[in-house]
Amino acid sequence: MLLLIRGFIYRLIFTAINFLVSLLIAKLAGAGQFGSLSLMIVNAAAFHILTGLGTDAAIVWHGLSEKKFNPNKVFSFTIGSAALQLLIFMAVAGLFFYITGRSLLSGNKNTDIFFAELIYFTGLVLTDKFISLYYSQQLAAFCNKLLAVASLVLFAVLVAGWLGSLIPVKNNPVWVFSFFVFIPALLLLIYYLVKYHPVPARFSRQELKSFLSFSSIVFLTNLVQFVAYRADYWFIDVLHDKKDVGIYAQAARFAQLLWILPGIAAGLVIPALKNEKQKLSNEEFAGLCRLVFYSHLVFAVVAVAAAYLIYSFILPQEYFSGFSALLIMLPGYIFFTITTMIAAWFSANRLLKINLSGSFICCAVILLLDWLLIPSYNYKGAAIANLVSYSITTFFFIFMASKSAHAGLKDFFVIRFADFKLFSKKVLLQQNAAEA
Repeated sequence: MLLLIRGFIYRLIFTAINFLVSLLIAKLAGAGQFGSLSLMIVNAAAFHILTGLGTDAAIVWHGLSEKKFNPNKVFSFTIGSAALQLLIFMAVAGLFFYITGRSLLSGNKNTDIFFAELIYFTGLVLTDKFISLYYSQQLAAFCNKLLAVASLVLFAVLVAGWLGSLIPVKNNPVWVFSFFVFIPALLLLIYYLVKYHPVPARFSRQELKSFLSFSSIVFLTNLVQFVAYRADYWFIDVLHDKKDVGIYAQAARFAQLLWILPGIAAGLVIPALKNEKQKLSNEEFAGLCRLVFYSHLVFAVVAVAAAYLIYSFILPQEYFSGFSALLIMLPGYIFFTITTMIAAWFSANRLLKINLSGSFICCAVILLLDWLLIPSYNYKGAAIANLVSYSITTFFFIFMASKSAHAGLKDFFVIRFADFKLFSKKVLLQQNAAEA
């Protein structure tokens, strides 16, 4: 539990700094440029899922099974899958730019942006692959510490450069954001090579089959989830304009603050559930889920107040119309924190088809509601679709958990005094001694 908490705190710092960078860009670049940047991020994530084939999750799961897969084999799979992704992206992006004269991710005609997108996508792939590699070797705390420190230093340089007019953030939002992603990713790669001296290792046919069979289901799940979470951006872009995309994207970023903590916890829970030395029990996991849910009820109030102040005093006035959309979608995001945690439990226990089924349900509902509501209600329609689809999906996951993990509604919503002992000084000291 102590390692989980350490990793959680460092990853929270890293994510928070990334949010501040996007907020600075939104303020300086305006809704139009921020909308284009948001589309680049969305399209990069889509291409990452399509070419990644679920290998990130396979790296974590197989790396934790160290009796069958040694670190050198996991490293080889990591490097190989990353190289394949980057080669595919470079080929497709280059061909697309040659034929259309536009960059693949943002549709920009500027050659400069084309290269910035290459840098961004490379950083995105390396970050996800090496986070998975570090997690698979039970190095989550150190990995997130390295990311947190690197992003903090970069943010300080960015702010100093902006205040001193040395870094033109307003005119180069894509380059600024791209390097902010690429540099920490490069540090993860360099440190692992220098510290652990990995050597290439061959796979048997059976080992490769195990990697690919795990990856295939995760790939389908990620693809369906992505369509569910990001289709609204595309609907708004096609039916309205990029300014509306920028307004909605900023509102969604405020709502997604509620997913930062459970998202980080879910990523750390899988190694914790499979760690034989300091294994997280199912009872502790259920308690963690309850604490995540109720803490986010409180956090939602803070997030709304902070968003209102930022809308009022920091962001340009054009963004404020998205505040009502934020209020509409927020309850769905709160419920979905439970889904994020349960999905991690299913993944750790290789019940991947349940995650896939839940993703299909979420995707079907949100696409239907986006199609019905966005044409007339714009981003408020997208917010309603989020509220309904995320709520329905959460109760599906709870229903499946009641069958697979023997945990019902009360196990996820009825708080217990013992839950708070998970983070008591006595428990943490005992676990720290055990780890030593």
